[in-house]
Amino acid sequence: MPVLNGAAVVLLQDAAFSGHDVHLAMIFLFVIALVLVLQAVAVMIGGVIAAKLLIRIKGVADRVERKTGPILDKTNQILQDLGPKVYAMADKAQSIAEQVQSLTENVEQISATVRVKVDELGVTVSELNETVREINVRTTMQVARVDGIVSDALHTTEEISQMVQQGIRGPVRQIAGILAGVKAGIETLVVRLPFGGRR
Repeated sequence: MPVLNGAAVVLLQDAAFSGHDVHLAMIFLFVIALVLVLQAVAVMIGGVIAAKLLIRIKGVADRVERKTGPILDKTNQILQDLGPKVYAMADKAQSIAEQVQSLTENVEQISATVRVKVDELGVTVSELNETVREINVRTTMQVARVDGIVSDALHTTEEISQMVQQGIRGPVRQIAGILAGVKAGIETLVVRLPFGGRR
């Protein structure tokens, strides 16, 4: 419209136009009007096409929303359901890791304690072996001493029996037999002692 107004103003300013020029001006105005109408029609067709395109895009968006909406809802529901379970599993894994660490520390402490106790037991067993050896040596010495006493007693008895032959011979033999029995009993007792016998 501004073009038509401008063309009309130009035509009205110059009054010396001839009829032929007016006719040409009218043709130009008609061409300009026709172009403007065609332009308006093209804009309207473009608007209709754009509206149809928007309607199709909206339809596609609605279909995508209908199809993906339940999937998104299910995914959201699964995530909401799995969230606490994942957190619980993470807590359990952390708890198990703490228990394993505590168990490892306890095993190390028990191992150290057992090692110390085994060392103490080794020392105790060594001391016990030494004590048994000493008792064995003492027992052997006591047996030798008792053997010496019994041997001395037998020798003395023999001398007495030689000095007193007739009247005392019977009781002296009994005493010698008793002493021999005592000697055999002591030797048997010493041999059966739990600390060992003669070497």
